[in-house]
Amino acid sequence: MKKFNLVIPALMVAAAIFSSCEKEDTMCYPGTIIQTDTVFVKGANQTFITLTGESTADDRFYAFSGGSDTDLSTLDGENWTYEEWVKVDPAALIGSADSLNGATAGGACIMERGGNFELYLIADSSSDFAIRYNKLDGDNIAIGTMTSAGLSFNDWVHVAISRSAADGVAKFYINGVLVDSSDDALWIQPADSDTWLDFNYMYRGASINFFKGSMDNIRVSYNDRYPSAFTPNPFERFAVDSNTLLQCDLDNNLTPFDPPTDFDKVEIKGIYGYYIKVLNTATWTSEDHILPTE
Repeated sequence: MKKFNLVIPALMVAAAIFSSCEKEDTMCYPGTIIQTDTVFVKGANQTFITLTGESTADDRFYAFSGGSDTDLSTLDGENWTYEEWVKVDPAALIGSADSLNGATAGGACIMERGGNFELYLIADSSSDFAIRYNKLDGDNIAIGTMTSAGLSFNDWVHVAISRSAADGVAKFYINGVLVDSSDDALWIQPADSDTWLDFNYMYRGASINFFKGSMDNIRVSYNDRYPSAFTPNPFERFAVDSNTLLQCDLDNNLTPFDPPTDFDKVEIKGIYGYYIKVLNTATWTSEDHILPTE
């Protein structure tokens, strides 16, 4: 896997934007993201964000879901794909493989929906780390588990989870390779558990398990994008189609608010109807990469 640095900034609503705004209170949703200790790196015609520094707690962001016809509540629960690219820094939290819940395992979170699913880092005896995909019940207890193996720090990794109502199979892919699958109905996403899509933290009564590293190419789709094994391309920018609910390329497509504020907007593609804010204090830097020959 070719190495290059990606990151996921802002798709979404930062809970820290207002000190009085609790995550559960959807009425105060401003469609914003707060990012500090964040570096944007550009290379090979791509731009991405890296979460670094002593603490990445303020780099958390999440996609709002609350019943709008342009948010995550439009997913039907039986047909979906969530995917992103991640590159894990050696300083990232690596959790215990013995604990089946992300909150107690202690590994950095890369993506989760409370009461639905979680993706986080755990230890692997044969490599630097692995990624665990749990199906959660309403109390955030894992009722189904799939686990990868053999992953390395500073390598880009494509992570995808998908399901199709056609065959009822939920799948977990790492770099396009099927890690595990299940036709158990428990992997259906409950319609009555419409929670926000979180990156770089889990919300379990408090914000925990922050990630260090880079993210890029986030996409949430209404269909099963990957019914079988595939070959992901880290330099590809997805074409938007009718199944694209939310897509964040994380390119340097920033536009100022009108009237101007201390924030810029980050481009979001797809049906998702909210915007993301990024602090103007974020630093954009340049880094060259050699494109893969195969």
